[in-house]
This record gives sequence, structure tokens and C-alpha cells, in this order.
Amino acid sequence: MPTSKSQKSKSVKAKSVRASRTPRNPIAASVKRLYNKSAPLLICEALLFGVVAILMVFKPVMILSALVWVVGIALVLFGLYRTIAGFVVSRDAGGGWFDVLFGILTVVLGVLFCIYPRGSVLSLVYIFVVLFMLRAILSLIFSINMIRAKIGYYWFDLIMSLVLIALAVLLLVYPVAGAVVMVYYLAMTLLLYAAADVYMYIEILRLKKLVED
Repeated sequence: MPTSKSQKSKSVKAKSVRASRTPRNPIAASVKRLYNKSAPLLICEALLFGVVAILMVFKPVMILSALVWVVGIALVLFGLYRTIAGFVVSRDAGGGWFDVLFGILTVVLGVLFCIYPRGSVLSLVYIFVVLFMLRAILSLIFSINMIRAKIGYYWFDLIMSLVLIALAVLLLVYPVAGAVVMVYYLAMTLLLYAAADVYMYIEILRLKKLVED
């Protein structure tokens, strides 16, 4: 009998220890896990984006040169991947030669980016300006549709889209200005991403404090 009582007391103590170790609030535990996983990533990402954006503003030439090398290396790696994948597909399924050809051309383009950085900078600028022009044309089409539907600030949208198209044409005529605009545009984008990361960190921290209280 005494042994059974001691066993019961030990089991009760073990249950109480396990209960004390288990979280009482599952929502608080999940929020804490989210904070522990996301907070370091958000802080590091915000710092990285902020530092790169500041370097872009004060050292645009250096950033352009580094960007060309990054794009060239990325194209080489992607081209090698597509080439190898194309050979595997062509061997197993009787196809994939288009992937092989596309991969080889991508590798050659990446090597040209690394060998001729100045010409590659102009290529990047023109690619950026063409994409900018497409964006402006889409904005113009959207504003025209808004004018037809009589919805929203359609005149303001029309004026802004025309300004964007004029700016894109100006950048095509003056590619050096396009390079500067591209760098500052990327810097502004990175700063916005950094601000979004800081905002998300503050919200997660506030939620963590809220569930703990």
C-alpha cells in the first residue's frame, strides 16, 4: 500500500511537471515561434537593403559595375542549369534541345556581361527603359479605360501616364541619365522593402507583447 501511494504521488508530480512545461496559451506560443523565426530575418534583411540602397545613392558607378557582374554570373549559372537540364531531358524523353540551345545562349550572354561591363551597363539601362516604357503604356491604357468608365481620378492618372511615357522617351535619348535613374529607382525600391521589413518587425513585436500581457 505505501508503495502504491508513493507511485501515485510520483505520477502526480510528473504530470504537474509536464503541465508546467507545456504552454498554457497556444496562441502565445505560436506568436512567440513566429517572432523567433521572423524577427532576425526581418532585421538582417532591412539592414542589408538599407546599406545597399545607401551605397547606390552615394556610389552609383560602383553599384552599376557590381550589378553587371552579378547579372553576368547569374546568367552563366542559369544557362548552365538549363543546358544540363536540357541534356537530361533530351536523353530520357527525346526532347529538350530547345533548353540546351537557350542555356548555351544564356551562358554566352553572361560571359559577355562579365567581359564587356561598359556595354553591358548600357544594355541593362535599355532593358530598364523598355520595361519602364511598357509600364507607362500600361498606365496609359488603364487611365483611358478609367476615362471611359468615369471612375476614380482618371485625369490625374492620364497626366501621370503621359509624364511617364515622356520620361521613358527622354531616357532612351539620354542613356547616361537612364543609368542614374535606374540606380536611384533601385535604391528607392530597396528602401521601401527595408521600411516594410521594419514595419513587419514592429508589428510582430507588438503582437508578441500583446499576447504575453
